[in-house]
Amino acid sequence: MAVTFTHSTPGTYDAATDTWGTPVTTTVTGEAVRVRGDPETYRALGLIQSENPTLLFTPATYGEAPEPGYTVEWSNVVYTVRDVNPVAPDGVVILARVVVSR
Repeated sequence: MAVTFTHSTPGTYDAATDTWGTPVTTTVTGEAVRVRGDPETYRALGLIQSENPTLLFTPATYGEAPEPGYTVEWSNVVYTVRDVNPVAPDGVVILARVVVSR
């Protein structure tokens, strides 16, 4: 399934004017499929596997991967990335196992 991971920040804070700069949104797109997660990872994160999917993600752009804090919509539910385990045999990410939670 096609997915888009998104992360937004409010921009840079300017203390002199007490304002925030232009918001910045970063996206990582690709394809994902739900796979069985690693029980040890779920235990370490304090998550229940049946309620928090693990996605096997292949980026559309070679080398990109989401990071913890990014959000993604999966099966009409918005999840937040909690853990990313990249596969990068030559140092560049070609796919990643991504654990997400509500």
